[in-house]
Amino acid sequence: MRRNILANYYYDGSFDGLLTVIYMAYEDRENKMLRVNTYTEQLILSLDGIHITTDFSKARRVEKAISEKLSQNFLNNIRTCFLSCDKNKDTMIIHTVYKALKQGEEILNSLDEHAFYMTKLVKQVLNERHKYLGLLRFKEMKDGTMFSTIEPKNNVLPILISHFKNRMKRERFAIYDKGRKMIVYYDTKKAEIFFVESLEIEWSDKEIEYSELWKTFHKTISIKERENKKLQQSNLPKYYWKHLVEDM
Repeated sequence: MRRNILANYYYDGSFDGLLTVIYMAYEDRENKMLRVNTYTEQLILSLDGIHITTDFSKARRVEKAISEKLSQNFLNNIRTCFLSCDKNKDTMIIHTVYKALKQGEEILNSLDEHAFYMTKLVKQVLNERHKYLGLLRFKEMKDGTMFSTIEPKNNVLPILISHFKNRMKRERFAIYDKGRKMIVYYDTKKAEIFFVESLEIEWSDKEIEYSELWKTFHKTISIKERENKKLQQSNLPKYYWKHLVEDM
């Protein structure tokens, strides 16, 4: 077992890839200088470190071990943390997993530096998901599909799907993460995620009319003299205003 020798592991950025790293880096489990990073195809040849190729069978073994030796809830926490935009998330996850396998999943309630950091990231992801559950607005396209654009800081799209599938079972809908160029499409039977380079959207005539009516209503009921931008930003950070129908 190597201790306190810089160990940089690089992988493809997929969840199965991270699980493979957890399997392959086991001998470094107590190495405080263990680091995990993603690579791009352009950088892979110039990186010094250990390059890990995703192995689905190893990933399933790790997934099973975490679920059985710890719990399904712990595995779900790892999945949620993985959706974070924090650049240190992979390193936090791998250290927390190794410590939990040794000490138990109660480590998530401790002040351990890695577990505490991971728990903080999980909360940030879930908090942003919660914001979008109340904030996300759909607009009708010409073909009747309901469409929404989001730009979350964290990759919350995968954990938004089930909520809207349950609420809109008979509606075709699409949610587009503009920053990640990722879109989920639900056809009333199944939901699939795709990556797209660009989108051309045509709104239905009814949607255009309703949007204008809503903007007019919003302007009509607002009292300019009582406008409080600071309070608005306190209730909903300005970052999330850009895709609201209302002209904020």
